Amino acid sequence: AERDAHAAPIRAELARSLRGRRFLDLLYRPAPQFLAPPADETIVCRCEEVTAGQIRDTARRLGVTGPNQMKAFLRCGMGPCQGRLCGPTVVELIAQERGVSAEETGYYRLRPPVKPVTLSELAALPPTDAAVKAVVR
Repeated sequence: AERDAHAAPIRAELARSLRGRRFLDLLYRPAPQFLAPPADETIVCRCEEVTAGQIRDTARRLGVTGPNQMKAFLRCGMGPCQGRLCGPTVVELIAQERGVSAEETGYYRLRPPVKPVTLSELAALPPTDAAVKAVVR
């Protein structure tokens, strides 16, 4: 009960922020040929150079049910963009191949870091006592 009481204002703010989201998603939905390119040669995942044909073929032959499983087979969604560019298209192609909705197919599980971080950025972080204890014996 205490947790719910603390979360109530945050949930209210989130609901207020998302109020018009469904309208915008419907109004500005990409054209079907952009979400599921008809040509098999079309590159869907630029980072890993995965084509629409490869995604369709893998979904058909191996029975892939979602983008996380597809990631394991073809690496789409594992490049520097972390699926930000190819995610909706991969989901749509899998959904079409399975004959289900994109919502039922699901989306990539987002894992940290949500934004790729370079080694130089990590090295530039100021050391803390906990960080030093983690590597010094």
